[in-house]
Amino acid sequence: MELQNYQKFDRKRRALEYTLYDKELRKAKEQLDEIEHSRADSAEHMSELHEAVRATHDSIRSVELGMKQLTNKLRRNRALITGELEKGKINAIEVKTKLELDCKELEEQIKSDKLTAAHTKQELEKLELQIGSAQSQLNTTIIPKYNSAKELMDNFVRQKDEATRKIEGLYAKQGRGSQFRTEKERDKYLKKQISSLNRSLNQKKNSIKEKEDLLANLRQTNEEEKRGIVTKREAVTKYKSMLENLNSTLDEKRRERNELAEERKNKWRDLEDLNDKIHDTKEDTRKHESDLRKIMPRATALGLDALSRIVAEERIPAQSYFGPVMENFELVDSKFQTAIEMAAQNSLFHVIVDTDETAARLMEILEKKKLGRVTFLPLNQLRSEDIQYPSSSDVVSMLDRCIKFDRRVTGAMKHIFGRKLLAKTVDAASQYSSSHNFDAITLDGDLCSRKGALSGGYIDVTKSRLRTFSDLNVAKTKLSELENQQRDLQRKGNAADQSVQSLMGEMQRLEAKRANLIPKIEETEDKIERHSSTIKSHEKQCESLKEDIPVVKNECNGIDAQTVALEEEIGTPLSSTLSAEEQAQLQSMNKELKILGKKMEAHNVLLEEASVEKHRMQSLLSDNLLKRKSELERKQVSMGRLSRSGAESNAAASRHRDLALLKSELEEAERLADGEEEKLTDAKQLDASYRADLVKAKANLDELKTNDLADRKALDEFSDGSERLLNKRSMCVSKREMYTRKIQQLGSLPPASELKEFSNLSIQALMRSLDDCNKRLKKYSHVNKKAYDQYVSFSEQREQLLGRKKELDVGGKKIGLLIESLDEKKDEAINRTFRGVSKHFTDVFNELVPNGSGELLMRTAHPSAENTGSGKGSQQDANSPHVSLYRGVEVKVRFSAVGENYMMSQLSGGQKALVAMGLIFAIQRCDPAPFYLFDELDQALDSSHRASVANLIQRQASSEENPTQFIVSTFRPELVKVANRCYGISHQNKVSSIHHLGKKDAMHFIANLMNEEEAVGDVTKLRTSVASTKRKASRHEADDVSED
Repeated sequence: MELQNYQKFDRKRRALEYTLYDKELRKAKEQLDEIEHSRADSAEHMSELHEAVRATHDSIRSVELGMKQLTNKLRRNRALITGELEKGKINAIEVKTKLELDCKELEEQIKSDKLTAAHTKQELEKLELQIGSAQSQLNTTIIPKYNSAKELMDNFVRQKDEATRKIEGLYAKQGRGSQFRTEKERDKYLKKQISSLNRSLNQKKNSIKEKEDLLANLRQTNEEEKRGIVTKREAVTKYKSMLENLNSTLDEKRRERNELAEERKNKWRDLEDLNDKIHDTKEDTRKHESDLRKIMPRATALGLDALSRIVAEERIPAQSYFGPVMENFELVDSKFQTAIEMAAQNSLFHVIVDTDETAARLMEILEKKKLGRVTFLPLNQLRSEDIQYPSSSDVVSMLDRCIKFDRRVTGAMKHIFGRKLLAKTVDAASQYSSSHNFDAITLDGDLCSRKGALSGGYIDVTKSRLRTFSDLNVAKTKLSELENQQRDLQRKGNAADQSVQSLMGEMQRLEAKRANLIPKIEETEDKIERHSSTIKSHEKQCESLKEDIPVVKNECNGIDAQTVALEEEIGTPLSSTLSAEEQAQLQSMNKELKILGKKMEAHNVLLEEASVEKHRMQSLLSDNLLKRKSELERKQVSMGRLSRSGAESNAAASRHRDLALLKSELEEAERLADGEEEKLTDAKQLDASYRADLVKAKANLDELKTNDLADRKALDEFSDGSERLLNKRSMCVSKREMYTRKIQQLGSLPPASELKEFSNLSIQALMRSLDDCNKRLKKYSHVNKKAYDQYVSFSEQREQLLGRKKELDVGGKKIGLLIESLDEKKDEAINRTFRGVSKHFTDVFNELVPNGSGELLMRTAHPSAENTGSGKGSQQDANSPHVSLYRGVEVKVRFSAVGENYMMSQLSGGQKALVAMGLIFAIQRCDPAPFYLFDELDQALDSSHRASVANLIQRQASSEENPTQFIVSTFRPELVKVANRCYGISHQNKVSSIHHLGKKDAMHFIANLMNEEEAVGDVTKLRTSVASTKRKASRHEADDVSED
């Protein structure tokens, strides 16, 4: 009855406690939900603040970078202003000023030349009139008057000479009458005179002919000189034309050179700007590379940097090395970046290769040079299974939806992203990760692992691997484009330089041609002047010859007359007196001579006056007027010769051309000066703009830093609020767990009807009712309140323990069977190994000692089987004792066909060495090793046994089934004979060296060594004591086998 009452109140208590705990639990859950909502709002706000802080940091970095770039631009612009532009402006102004002065000077010279040319022209016109008048007067009046007077005078002289010759002939004839006695002597004398006159006449005629020939030659020379003058004038005209063409070509080349120089200057200026951009882009690239290294393991960063160099050095083809994973795919949309990065994580830095051989090759180089660590994904070792993705709108395959990649790396992409899903929400991610064994990731980066782990929260996008890698690729692409532009600009600049150099070379060649043409023109004109003066000289000679020839002809006529008179006298009677006729003729001649003398005196005055007038007029023409005209003409020519352009023409045309050229150069200089001034002005404006932008950027930076400080302060405040919410949440969670645990501890609950009775009560009413119920239960404290529950609980525990005991018994039996099976296999392996080694030992020992025999015996603890044989048959194996009774192995050998078997303790050193080698080779045949190393294994053996050992080693090394390498050190010839390679070791200056020896050299070395040992042995034998001799005699039989 008491137990029933107790149970009744106990059910009521439990109902009250359940209702109370349930209300408290619901209250805690409601508070927890409110806290979670607050935390979500706070997290969202904090995310916004984090995003604002990140954006502010990005802005600060951008502004600082902009300020740095502005500072660099300002510095470069200032250097450009103070350097190139100001110097260019000064140079342009200097050139402009010089050209202005040259133009002004040339204009004044042109003006002066115009006045001089006009004055010279007037003077030449006056001279032309004077020369024309003088020549007209000379040709029409003076020369005819002089010629007629001279002709008349010549006639008088000729008559006088003729009369004189006649008179002289008459006087000579009269004198010969008294001079000679006979006619014959006279005639002889006359003939001599005639002969002398004939000779004189011939001389005169020859002189006339010479003068006529000279006159003809002079006339022919003048004609040739005139033709030469015409040719040279044509050459001068041709040279002047060539010079004009050269000048125009030079002008064009100068303009082209100036344009190319300006173009080259612009290109180099553009190249400097491009170099600045490349420098900034390189800085961005290095910054992104540094950021990428910071967000990956240091060893991985070193390895990836080294791999790019190794691949290039080793010339690994592109189809074998694909690079890191993140280089082998592209995002379909940038919104998948966070999800892809959370899915791959550090797998983004794994390197894809075609085969494991390529991976091993690269890993070997990395490990050898200690260049870092990299994880490789060999495509031939990746097994991609067919994956069935869930068909739902809440999740989708990340491999199919988010990335694009080359088909060749499909295996690597499936390995990383094959079991990754993109989920809409965290709930969907959690549901499908647990139900379909996938890793599910949301767009925000919340990861629900298929193992049950949940990760996520705020993700700092500034540390995003893909974003940093994308920024790095963008920077590298931009850098590559800028470098291509740089190479293009450099190529164009070099082409412009070459063009300028080519133009300068061409201009130099043209200047050289021009410099060669000017002396040619001057030389040709000088030749023309010399030819003209030669023609004038020849003309004067011709005039002189023309005057001389008539005189000589008159003399010839006189000689002819004398000759005729003498010839007429020959044969006439010799008389000392003249005949009457001759005397009359003599008187007539004397009268005529007197009359001619008077006429000549009168006419000589007229002739002299005419001659003086003629010489005066000729002198006026040649020494004054024509000379002055020549001077003026030369002056006129010299004014036009060697103008600035180099052409030889009239002064006005050349100087006008020079002035036009100077003005064009002045216009070009003014354009350049204006351009330099404009560039300087633009640069100064740009300088002011940069300074203003720098001030604005600084103000913007201060504002951003202020905003960043405010955002950080707000972030700290929200962090404190989040911490308080977290504390409240922890309290609510602890309450929830506490009340959940208390509900679980209540055990079985009363029926729902009883629980419904207290559901409308408040917590205070429930607590009062619970307190009243507990007071009533105190009256039944002596009752075992849990008797029934304990009975039920203990019964359940008994059933569980019985079932567990049954399972353990079954497991124990299985374990015992397994142990027995393993013991049997172990015993069988021991026996099998012993039998194999024992058999091989017998065979090997027979090979080493052909007349002997050996066997291995197993020692046991069984009294009836003290020694077990080698077990050659199944009968013996069946009767062999248990392995647990084995205590060791004995060796029994015999070294002759008949005789006693020896144990190991009874053997000499050489015999023990043979037995040990036999055991080693037996084990080697049973369980072969790749190589064996022996140190003087034949030192204690005699020659026959050494030969057996050498043959055995040779057969074992050449075995087709189990070939083994033997490395042996020896001082005996047997092993050297069968060795494949021989090496000698020398020790000198505390340094050991290895030398490859031929077999002949090795055998020679061994022979020398053995000879030295025999010599030492002989000396030792002589010094051996008697006791030693007796010991050797007692052991003579054993030493026959083990002799060294």
